[in-house]
Amino acid sequence: MASCKIMDGAMGSELIRRGLELPKHIWSAAANLTHPELVLDIHREYVDAGADYITANTFRTTPRTFGKLDGLAIEPVEVNKKEAGISTSSITSKDAMTSARGSLNKAVELAKQAGGDKAMVIGSIAPLEDCYSPEMFPGKDTAITEFRQLGEWLFDACVDILLLETMNSIAETEAGLIALQSFELPIWVSFVMKDDEYLLSGELLLDALTLLQDHSVNTVLLNCNPLQRTENTMIHLAKNWRGNWGIYPNLGIGEPSPNGRITKYESMDKFTTLMEKAIEMGAFVVGACCGSSLEHINVLKKLQCELSD
Repeated sequence: MASCKIMDGAMGSELIRRGLELPKHIWSAAANLTHPELVLDIHREYVDAGADYITANTFRTTPRTFGKLDGLAIEPVEVNKKEAGISTSSITSKDAMTSARGSLNKAVELAKQAGGDKAMVIGSIAPLEDCYSPEMFPGKDTAITEFRQLGEWLFDACVDILLLETMNSIAETEAGLIALQSFELPIWVSFVMKDDEYLLSGELLLDALTLLQDHSVNTVLLNCNPLQRTENTMIHLAKNWRGNWGIYPNLGIGEPSPNGRITKYESMDKFTTLMEKAIEMGAFVVGACCGSSLEHINVLKKLQCELSD
């Protein structure tokens, strides 16, 4: 059995657990500027636990999301104001691009600092609107333009991998792949599912996989799905995808509260059982998404040692 690699765990829910309130639209992106030391600490803990890949905190570092914060002040800590390139006055649509890029650059810097020579850095690109609302897709041409810009920023920041993360529809996934195809970096794609065989948009996972084959995608993942749905879907994925695949499921049960807090969690035993099965089925990489913690990555490292060659 080939050695399975380990991704890191949650960032947003872990920041909340450590006492932060995260703004609705930009979610954990604010912490890159307001609390970079916390972001760095979380990354470092995952690396020290054995993570081979660190996902930079770029899930919501986009001009589109920062542009929705008109009238909301995001104050970077004093030492980072200049390097972040962020105005400490209220963020408006006029400076949303500068603000978003400053947050993105800081996120990658923190991930690279934590990863050092131990972990590769993944640049995350999420759906342009709500990742749970595929009907909000802004259209192919708009999406290609915005995804290409994010790809350029991440490429310039020197990430190792580009990840289209929590993709919910074939249309938005295709726009992202078209936008990123010119960058000489591995491209990973992760999907959020409606049920065992269908994306959140209602489209077949098998049809999405056909699209990915046409675009030379390096690795296909399932993320932000409950444990049982992840287990059922990964069977279809492993059967129908010949390349690398992996999973990083949600650990929360039910919907989080309006402020993003998770109040009920899956048991560690269920998580361990699922991950052991994934590794035995040939998963290239495993990790954990919302609601996970350092403890989950410790479990993955133990399984990696026990089940690999």
